[in-house]
Amino acid sequence: MAAPAASAPVYDVVGLGFGPANVAIAGAIVDKWASTRSGDATSHVPLQQVLFIEKQPEFRWHPGMLLPNSRMQISFLKDLATLRSPQSFITFLAYLHSQDRLITFINRGSFTPTRREYADYLSWAAEAVQKRGIQVRYGEEVVGVTRFEDGTIEVRSRDTATGEESRRVTKNLIISPGGSPKLPPALSVHWPHPRIFHSSSYISSADAFFASISQTSEPLRIAVVGAGQSATEVLLDLQSRLNALPLPSGKKHVLDMIFRKGSLKPSDDSPFSNEIFDPATTDFMFRLPTQRDRQHVLREYNPTNYSVVNINTIENLYEVMYHQKLLDGIKARTGREDESNRTRITLLPNTSIYAADIVSPSSEASSTSESVRLTLHNVLTRAVSLKTYDAVFCGTGYDRDSWTRLLTSSNLAEHFGIKSSSIELVAESEGPTTTHLFADLDDIESRISSSSTDGFSTPPTPDTPHSHHSPLSRGSHPSKVRISRTYRLLSERESKGEAAGPHEARVYLQGCTQSTHGLSESLLSILGVRAGLVVDELCNTSGAGNQSTL
Repeated sequence: MAAPAASAPVYDVVGLGFGPANVAIAGAIVDKWASTRSGDATSHVPLQQVLFIEKQPEFRWHPGMLLPNSRMQISFLKDLATLRSPQSFITFLAYLHSQDRLITFINRGSFTPTRREYADYLSWAAEAVQKRGIQVRYGEEVVGVTRFEDGTIEVRSRDTATGEESRRVTKNLIISPGGSPKLPPALSVHWPHPRIFHSSSYISSADAFFASISQTSEPLRIAVVGAGQSATEVLLDLQSRLNALPLPSGKKHVLDMIFRKGSLKPSDDSPFSNEIFDPATTDFMFRLPTQRDRQHVLREYNPTNYSVVNINTIENLYEVMYHQKLLDGIKARTGREDESNRTRITLLPNTSIYAADIVSPSSEASSTSESVRLTLHNVLTRAVSLKTYDAVFCGTGYDRDSWTRLLTSSNLAEHFGIKSSSIELVAESEGPTTTHLFADLDDIESRISSSSTDGFSTPPTPDTPHSHHSPLSRGSHPSKVRISRTYRLLSERESKGEAAGPHEARVYLQGCTQSTHGLSESLLSILGVRAGLVVDELCNTSGAGNQSTL
């Protein structure tokens, strides 16, 4: 397309999304400003015009799972900046000091804050970078991007409240899409639905659901799908909520946990395994010869993060279920019913959801709401059963592929050599050879998805309409797009060994490069280091010189 209008302001950086990854980027930019201004007064201040666009009306971090007393699974030292620069103004220690809680936090004797406190820290950091000059537009949804002939990129966004569209032009684009809820395929075809929920909005969904049935005197039937941390925390919280609902004597609420594994597995957070999240491991992963080698490593270390539960949470659930058996035994021996024992928790391992149907209430039914009927399949015995639930809560992870739809629906597809509706990231260092380090892996194992969560494979991605800019083929092999160690997508010209244009806008990915950079990419562990790499490169290409804070 032609160049933008001469009157349109051109940003040095526009970031899509303003979650933890881009807050870390913003913090690294502000630190760069400070280090430049405190040095040579005549030196160039890099990246002066920076804007982030966020769909949410305010900063939010997993508000649906801020359950009471739930704890983080990582050390507070793996915050937005400490591993990049302990002197940064947005470290967790700086947050504690600003809130006058540093001493009391130390007295706790723990490296892991509660999830509520960490969410407040992230919100504080988001406010802190804005106070220092970072621009953020909340309540705007990005609807498209377009590359101009001069190499700049136009970002189009729509105000979620008014529908008004805005257009901004940038020299560099940082895409941090976050995750979108992933449900088992049988349930995803019905979602959203007032009886099917995802853990991403658990608290508000559970509040609304229980408010809608507060007057019922009949037992409720609820399913929790998944075998990870979120699913287990949801199960325990639902049990507490159900026990608070009065029931006639002898009746119990039904609370089933459905998952494909044989049992709930503890997360591996031992010191050597935790090194998979170190920045040095990212270097190792990126430099492996082939994608298959990376997949092998990802599979080996999946128990550190996917479909696993913190051992303390597992022990808590086991204690709850043991107490349930104790009360059953007391009733069998004495005939006395404990009125606090109103919920029957049942684990359904080795079980997949074959189909799901929405069932309308019959005229004879006491409930006036729809229910969800699941066809369950035991993956070992092949037994099939039908169960009907008043609600289904899914703790089945997230998809992180919205960035692919953004690119394939724009003329950036041509720039990056994208010729199909799906994209496969390839490490810049990977050559055309088919040789791989783990050649003896069996073919079936090699096809196991390293990105599946809570025991469910990624559902098929539906076809997405594309704009007139990019008439891409559907059903063909994914287009391979190379990515650099510093998270920059390489144009088709660069992938062929040619130099990029001198004023070519750069496009970076944050939080969705696990296949090339390793397990830490969708987590919090290396946000500060990753942000430093991106900002250093942006500053170097803008003429600021190498002023790395690493």
